[in-house]
Amino acid sequence: MTNFWIILLEIIIALLGAYLVYYARQKGKNQADKEDLKKITETVEDVKQKYTEENELLRANLNILASKKNLLFNEEKEAIINYFGQLNKWIWDGLNVQIVEYNHANFQELSDRLIKMRDDYNKTNIEFSKVQLLVKNEELIQIGHETNLKTLELHHFKESIIQRLQRVLSWEKIMVDQITSKDFDFSKLSVDVKNFYQNQAKEREADKKAIIDEYFAKNQDYFSPAIELRNKFKDLGKKYLNE
Repeated sequence: MTNFWIILLEIIIALLGAYLVYYARQKGKNQADKEDLKKITETVEDVKQKYTEENELLRANLNILASKKNLLFNEEKEAIINYFGQLNKWIWDGLNVQIVEYNHANFQELSDRLIKMRDDYNKTNIEFSKVQLLVKNEELIQIGHETNLKTLELHHFKESIIQRLQRVLSWEKIMVDQITSKDFDFSKLSVDVKNFYQNQAKEREADKKAIIDEYFAKNQDYFSPAIELRNKFKDLGKKYLNE
């Protein structure tokens, strides 16, 4: 639009200049005096000067608008990239839990894992809030929102599995510590007490197996939808940034 006004102004000035020159020539033919020619020349110069000033102002405004547009686009780009990076960190790092690696000896590490998961979730929300604020593409924002919700469902599933496994392994640790205590002699226990410990061990093992089996049976049901939306956001984001 700015270029249109510049071109229009140039056309008007050219026409006015041509008319004034034509008028001067006609006046010359009619024996116009030098004072008329001087006034005409001054008028043309004034118009040219005004045109030059207005043209420079329009060009300056155009440069300001272009710079502002580039700045806003760069902020959009940074917001999208940062969010997508943090989303991947949440999925591939925070939620990447190998539950079969945990036992009564290292189950306390699961607490650190839960803290990391929640930290990645919070950071992802912070980065997405910037997308909501800066990005103009409503479809991209909606896909990002849906991706967060599905990833949160995956998060809650894994969090529940971890907490249940923690309880089982904590009880298992108590049992192991008792049995391995130097003041504990399993051979001197009554048959009933021995059976109690053995049954408890079997129950804890069965509970642990049930948790692990459930994890592998359901994990893909939560993981696949989250990844599908994550990929959709990636493709739409690339398209938007390359437009």
